[in-house]
Formats: sequence, structure tokens, C-alpha cells
Amino acid sequence: MKLISPFTKAASSFGAILLAAVGMCHAAGAERRESLKTPPLQGLTANTIVKVDSLAVHSEARRDSDVVQTLKKGDALITGLELKIGAEKWCSVSFPGQSKLGFVECDGLERTDKRSGDLALPAEAPPSSGGISVLGGAVVAGAIPLPRAHSNESSGEWSRVQAAVVHDGILDGTKIAEYETAAAGGGPAAMNRAVLAHEAAAVFELQHRDSERAIEQFQAALPFAAKNPYYLFTTLIEIAYVHLVRSEYSAALDVLGQARQVKPGTAAVAQLSGWAYSGMNRLDDAIREWEAAQRISPDAHIAGLLEAARRDKSIEADARASESSHFVLHYQGSATPQLANDILRTLEEHYRELQSDLHFTPPESIGVILYTQQSFRDVTHAADWMGALNDGRIRAPVQGLDSVTDSLSRMLKHELTHSFVRQMTVGRCPTWLQEGLAQWMEGRRSAANAASLVAAYDRGVMPSLKQLEGSWTGFSGPAAAVAYAWALAAVESVMARSGQSTVNRLLGDLGSASSTEEALREALQMGYTDFDRQTAEYLRETYSH
Repeated sequence: MKLISPFTKAASSFGAILLAAVGMCHAAGAERRESLKTPPLQGLTANTIVKVDSLAVHSEARRDSDVVQTLKKGDALITGLELKIGAEKWCSVSFPGQSKLGFVECDGLERTDKRSGDLALPAEAPPSSGGISVLGGAVVAGAIPLPRAHSNESSGEWSRVQAAVVHDGILDGTKIAEYETAAAGGGPAAMNRAVLAHEAAAVFELQHRDSERAIEQFQAALPFAAKNPYYLFTTLIEIAYVHLVRSEYSAALDVLGQARQVKPGTAAVAQLSGWAYSGMNRLDDAIREWEAAQRISPDAHIAGLLEAARRDKSIEADARASESSHFVLHYQGSATPQLANDILRTLEEHYRELQSDLHFTPPESIGVILYTQQSFRDVTHAADWMGALNDGRIRAPVQGLDSVTDSLSRMLKHELTHSFVRQMTVGRCPTWLQEGLAQWMEGRRSAANAASLVAAYDRGVMPSLKQLEGSWTGFSGPAAAVAYAWALAAVESVMARSGQSTVNRLLGDLGSASSTEEALREALQMGYTDFDRQTAEYLRETYSH
């Protein structure tokens, strides 16, 4: 997804363009609504209370794991996953609006909503082949077809094992243990079923947006897959894929190296290795891998990535490079070494601020490319109103500058915010939140546009934030102006009323919720309609005097 900076050609009057622009935003939003299928919202408010005097919260679903907190009678909780392990049943719990605490024994809880399962599977389950699309969103996610251990002749066995391991909305740990015990004798069929049991558990975790536990389940399958090259290869590929979606490029390459040893010369390994190298700003290696993948099995999507990488490489051929602790910078001759060093120093300052504010550290270095104005347009094909772009690398024109101006510093922080947020949310952050938060972090506020936004809202012509979830790259300059202003106002209203911690909770919930609106309800206790209303009320109360 291309993330975009505010247009730099300021309109003469925001109010004058607003009514014309909202029609464009409404049209884009309507198209988005037609194609979007949102699963029923469940598990959004407290659904259980603690019924015993004290209840230990464990880090894992077992009694000998660390106790991370002790709950008291009457505490209201959200119960998520239920795991049956032998005669025990464990529940994943959290406080409303907060991240998961850990696991408790379900017998210590009493349901308050009378429903059998609050965190139901998404309405549209992931496909049985073609990649782990349930992760969604991050650069290549879902676009590269991946082999799955249950995708061909074993599909019947896969279905039987999956039904035994996942049933009644829970993950049955006892069944997984039974498959492991049966595999202890080393029989090939039993070993394969143990692999499938852990893969079924991993898919279950992915459907519940817990990629870390999914990796654990895939890794648990590896010993049982050791004697079956097909199962071993597919399991390694799936581990690598999850690492890639989490922007853990070095970890992905380690696993892909193992997969290459099991099955040399495959398109899947080359495709994913190219993705990893691209994320690490190693374009030569990315191009080499994608060229190899195309020789083995041509793919239209990989062809597009390869073309873009070659285009970047052609620009960088005449560029100089510089590095700092967290950035790899390429810059053309129009930028001086002094400017490049100043930009790196500014980026490092912004990095520390965002790291502190968002409580997150990106796992890899971030790529930055400085262009002339013409090269920026030629390479990115950005709309006229885009001042910079972040498609995994920060791309910015700096022609005519010999120092870091206030404007350039704000733009760099805006784009760096995109890099943080994309990785925090595993690529699942809606555009309005990306752009609203990036503007807030760079220091923009809503004073100049508040009256026009409130007037448009009162007249019923302001697009809902729900309509601004998807890409804005097709918007005209006026439509983009409205989208940016309304997105900033929304984030500003949350910051003013609840603070940075609530925004951080929202970002965290986006990484695990089945929809943006579910994440809103988790973090803000409201859906889009109420959130739009709160935004307008905040603008009215703050700027109408």
C-alpha cells in the first residue's frame, strides 16, 4: 500500500473546495462499501466476570507457567480463545480496551453475555491454498501463492485432523497431544498427522490474529515433518511468510535458507527471499532473487515488483549512500553529503520520539531515498498533490535544499510515522488513521479547517471515516484535502479526550481485530457513527469560539 503525504499545493480556500470534494470522497467510499464484507462484531465489551476470590493470570495455558497478574472477584473481562488441554479449560483474557493479559482457568469465570463464543472466526475464512491471506495488507501479503501442507493429495486427511483439533470455537490441546503421542513411534502417517495438527492450530491462531503463537505452532510441527521433505518445506515456507508480514526480514531469510536446503530451486523461496531483501534495502539481492523466481515460474505480480526494484536501482546507480543506526539512505547528486547527514540526524531524532510515543521499535533498518523533483515523479508516478511517499521506503524530493528546514523535518517525521504504524499493525491500519496520526506527529492541528469540517458534517455531506479506510491515491487534490483534514481531526479528538495511550491501544487492536470497526469498539468503546459525531463535537467545542 502506498502511504502518502499531504499535498503541497495549498488550496486558496479550504471551505470553497469542501463541498465539491466530499462528493468524490463519498463516491470512493461507496465503492469501498460495496466490496467490503465485514464480519459480525463480537467480543468488544466485557463478557465475563471473575467469580472466585482470586484468579491467577498465567503467561501460558498451563499451571506451571509464570503468574503475570492476580485478578479479584468481580473483575470484568473480555474472554477470547478457549483452549481445552486434558481435563483443563483455559481462557485467554484481557480488560476491555487493553491488550491480552494472559490465560486463566475458565472455571474461575462466569459468563455475563450468555454467548458460547465471543471471538468467532472471520465471516470469510482464509483460502485452503494460495497464501495466508488472513494476515493481509503488508506489501506482498496474499499475492505470492504458497504451498500448503494440506493443499493437494492430503486434503481429506487435513480436513479430518483440522476438525479434531479445532471444534466448538476452541483449540483442543488434548487432541494435538494425542497426535504427538501417536507420532512418537515414528510411523510416517502418524508423523504427518502431527504436522497437520500443529498446522491446523497455527491457522486457528492466524484467524484470531495471533501471529506469534502461529509461528510457535508451525515451529512445533517441524520435528514431525523432518522425514517428509514436502511437509518440512511447506512448514518452513509458512513460518517465513509470517515473519515477512511482521517485517522480520532477517528471521525470514534464516528460515528461507533452511527451506532452500530442503528443496533447492523453487520459485516460492526466491519470491519470498526477494521480498525479504527488498525490505532490508538490499536491492541487488532482491533483484537477483526475483529474476530467479521469474525464470522458474513467471508471475505477473513478481514482474511488477521486479520492475520497481530495477527502477529504484537505476536511480541509485548514480546515487551515494549513507547509513545510521536505523536508516539506509540513498541520495542523488543534487543533495549534498552535508544535507544527507543532517537528514539522517533528523530522522534518528524523530525515530527516538516515535519509539517513545508509540512504544514500538521497528525490527529492521528503514530505507530512505532522496530525489530531484523530476526523478521523484518519474520513479513513483505520484499524484501532483503528493509531497512524498512511503511504500516501505521513505521517498522524498529535496531539490534546491541545502539544509533540513522545518518543513522538511515535519515531512520526514510524517513519513517515518507511516513506517512505524505499518509495522505495528502488520499492514492493517486504515488510511485515515495512518494519515491522521502522521499529521498529528508532525505537529499539524485542525484550527484552520474546523469551521468548514463542522459545517459539512452538520449538513450531512462529510464522508464517514469508514469511507476513508482504503487507498486515497485516486483522489483529486480537493478530495485529498478533505480526507486529510477529517483524518487529522479524528486523531486530534482522540488525543485530546483520551491521550496517546488510547491511540496506541487502537493500533495494537488493529493488529488482532477482524475489522477496523471492531478495533475502534475495543479501544474507544464506539463504532464509526459515534466516532464521526465525537470528531465533529470536538471541533465545535474546541474551535468555535
